[in-house]
Amino acid sequence: MSQAITYADITCPYCHSDFGIEIDHTAGSQDYYEDCQVCCNPVQLFIHIDADGEITRIDVQPGNS
Repeated sequence: MSQAITYADITCPYCHSDFGIEIDHTAGSQDYYEDCQVCCNPVQLFIHIDADGEITRIDVQPGNS
């Protein structure tokens, strides 16, 4: 892993717009909510980081389901 912070684009499950998020690799796997930067609806993010600090998967779900 060369950087502690990575930027990734995700797609909002409500308005289908793409927007960027910041991922801190040093925090390990993460599960948190972030508001869509376009429509402001809550988006639940599941960020999976392996033992080497690499992102293996980003799951995006509606935050109010």
